[in-house]
Amino acid sequence: MMKLQLIALPLLAIGLLACSEQKPNSTENKPVSEVIQSDVKNEVPAAEHAIGDNSQNSLDWNGTYSGITPCASCEGIKTTLFLYSDNTYKLNTEYLGEEDNLFTETGKLKWNKSGGKITLIAPNQKGPDMQFLVGENQLFMLGSQGQRITGALADNYRLTKEK
Repeated sequence: MMKLQLIALPLLAIGLLACSEQKPNSTENKPVSEVIQSDVKNEVPAAEHAIGDNSQNSLDWNGTYSGITPCASCEGIKTTLFLYSDNTYKLNTEYLGEEDNLFTETGKLKWNKSGGKITLIAPNQKGPDMQFLVGENQLFMLGSQGQRITGALADNYRLTKEK
């Protein structure tokens, strides 16, 4: 009888522990937004950029892009944009058919949080900041509100990467 009690007691304890409700402690099977929110509540800093692949971390985005964009008062604007891996840029714009038509600007570029768009920060606030959607070997110029330009001339607002 004593031997039976010695065996039954540990088995009973194991059974009780195995059947007790476990509190989930991991972030497994939770959406990323919930994990980040729980990190914020626990004062653990969340990532500044999107998790996973995006244009910033998965494309060879630095290089030279060019194209001719529409112009209201000239034949077109020959645009050449040099993007450098240190998040700086050089922008050459040439107003075709005009005198004193070549302008060069250099400055810093800033990625949005999702890593898909860049903003060329206008030096000394000479003009508005330009925005581009970064694609595979191409940049799409964005409107003033950061939206993709649509319509019949939409393809003219694209710069292609030079090989």
